[in-house]
Amino acid sequence: MKASRPFVLGGALVAALSAAACGGSSPEPAAQAAPVAALVVDVAAVKAETGTIEATLELSGNLAPQARVGVKPRVPGAIERLLVQIGMPVREGQTIATIDRREIDAQADAATAAVAVAKAGIDAADAGLSNATTELDRAKNLFEKGALPRQRLDAAETASKAAAAQRELARASLAQAEAAQRRAREVQRDTILTAPVSGHVVERNYDPGAMPGDDPVVVIADLRTLKLEAGVSELEAGRLKAGMPADVVVQARPGEHYKGQLAAMAPEVNERNRHFRVEIRVPNPDAVLLSGMYATARIVTASDTRGVLIPREAVTTRAGKRVALVIQGDTVKAAEVTEGLNDGLRVQILTGLEPGAVVVADARRQLADGAKVRTSLN
Repeated sequence: MKASRPFVLGGALVAALSAAACGGSSPEPAAQAAPVAALVVDVAAVKAETGTIEATLELSGNLAPQARVGVKPRVPGAIERLLVQIGMPVREGQTIATIDRREIDAQADAATAAVAVAKAGIDAADAGLSNATTELDRAKNLFEKGALPRQRLDAAETASKAAAAQRELARASLAQAEAAQRRAREVQRDTILTAPVSGHVVERNYDPGAMPGDDPVVVIADLRTLKLEAGVSELEAGRLKAGMPADVVVQARPGEHYKGQLAAMAPEVNERNRHFRVEIRVPNPDAVLLSGMYATARIVTASDTRGVLIPREAVTTRAGKRVALVIQGDTVKAAEVTEGLNDGLRVQILTGLEPGAVVVADARRQLADGAKVRTSLN
């Protein structure tokens, strides 16, 4: 019995060691791979809405007066008086300057004297013609009675014709003198410089005593109506017509809007830049706008209430088609759309979207169909 105990214990020990060895060398069951979560992209989204959209055209440029006239003297001479300053309002016909007219007045006086001389010459010619006519009648009577030779009658006729010619010459001299007198009076009037239009003085180039040169004495601008001139492309010109209203904003007067009108459009393209010239007129009765101010005119060329509206960036081109990225639940799907009007910020969708549809605000994001997204509505 004592001899068998160590064997039993040894067997138990061997069994235990074997079990331990087996437990240390046997591999554990392989762990199952954890599922990979789908990638979720954060995107800004907008909701398609119905509303009115306007297609507009913006034109920019400097405001210019409808009329701008330089006043120059028609006669030579020094400026005697200058009655206006820069910025002063003037009326049409108002005297703005005078030219020294002493020499011109002397010429006018000489012309008046010449008229008087010519009139006196007519009186003398009329008297001579009357006398020659009387002598011719007497000579005819005597010749018929045989009391006067033919030679004396011919001499009387010649004298009568000469007197008539002298009277015609005197009349021509009077007409010439009167024409010179009228011209002299016109020159006198030309020494008075008047405003050709109502407006404001925008330039004054000389002072009293100066001899005017090539520059005008003053420049007058009619600021009651200002104009904005710009060029438009052939496509834009096809959308415009005279009479269209324009909303005008001026850089120098922020927050203010002025009503303008498309007044004219050139019927011929400029060959250099392929643009058509257009003119927008802006009433300025209070003269709050000044010539040279930079302005932008906005013209509504079309308006529509159909379709739905989304931001312009919410439409992109894929495979040659215009699409919007529609969010359905938490996935994205590209929907082909047909665009209408565009106001620069929003675009009209005629087909492809229903009102209330949620779309990715920036369709330039590289999102494939079925991509998972987490949205935040703008």
